[in-house]
Amino acid sequence: MDAHAERIALFLAVRDVPYATDGAHDADTLMTLGRGDCLAKSAYLIQGFLALGYLARRVRWLYHLPDRPAEVRLLPSREDVHSAVEVLIEGRWTLVDATHDPPLAAAGLAVAGWDGSTDTIPAYEPRGPLWRPGDGPEPVPNAHVSEPADADSGDRYQTAFNRWLLEVRAGAATNARGTGAADV
Repeated sequence: MDAHAERIALFLAVRDVPYATDGAHDADTLMTLGRGDCLAKSAYLIQGFLALGYLARRVRWLYHLPDRPAEVRLLPSREDVHSAVEVLIEGRWTLVDATHDPPLAAAGLAVAGWDGSTDTIPAYEPRGPLWRPGDGPEPVPNAHVSEPADADSGDRYQTAFNRWLLEVRAGAATNARGTGAADV
């Protein structure tokens, strides 16, 4: 397999692992648990690029949580921090975001494809600049919010969000079977 095909194969292997915030939060347990958040998926992708001989680094940015599930309204702010990867390909840092697995497109979440050379679409639209190692302090969500968060609201949102992701995947699988397409 040539280097270009290896990069794409690595991206697809990571992207196709189910995204969930109640799964792995690090590269070491991502494949063991079989699901993980953007931290786990980006860390695993970085390890893979390094193993293939590429320089790779984590990038982070502020973004707004999706409008669904409804429990997002319980939070004092929809602001959060996202993690993705930049890999050095032919002298250019390229954004590679393998966060959302394909069935999540059914809910309107951005699911990236990758040609192995150019930037992917980000899973979440950046709100402000990207943070890179050496840029100073990492972005902090809700720095502007003076209202203290209800400790339970975050837990209720996370539980509802992961349940919603499962429902989206189940609906996408049902729709695929109903149209004669392969299961996703």
